[in-house]
Amino acid sequence: MIIRKSTQQDAADMLELEHLVWTPGTTPGEIHFENEAAYLLRNPAGSKVVAEIDGKVAGILGYRSPIPVKANEHVLVLDIAVHPDFQKHGVGSALMDELFRIAKAEHKEKILLRVLSNNEKAIKFYTKLGFQVEGRLHKEFILNGDYVDDIFMAYFL
Repeated sequence: MIIRKSTQQDAADMLELEHLVWTPGTTPGEIHFENEAAYLLRNPAGSKVVAEIDGKVAGILGYRSPIPVKANEHVLVLDIAVHPDFQKHGVGSALMDELFRIAKAEHKEKILLRVLSNNEKAIKFYTKLGFQVEGRLHKEFILNGDYVDDIFMAYFL
């Protein structure tokens, strides 16, 4: 497995992965890009970290400041997606290890994420890594006719 910054050549694999992973069970809003060019406009080369296995993008990690103000510059918010064919192969953990390394190098103190309450697999993964629930917006979304909470989790470096 190679962990590296994304390149323009990754766009097709990244686009496929995003369309496979982001479903009503993992996100409240549809994520769809018409083509690679549209994807690269929103996710330019170098803006994400990828895990590559045998020449294929197995996982994607994005991170940014949640609120671009000086008072919040010690915090990062993340998004992560692992291709279904590579789940349970250490891809997510490897990407998170890279995020922790980057966050420490950039003197960040907190990593924040949001996860849907019906995404039990993701909650278990984040909890195993040491993330803790900071807040919960009850019945925040209606997905497939069911209420779903929006859970805020954080990891303190």
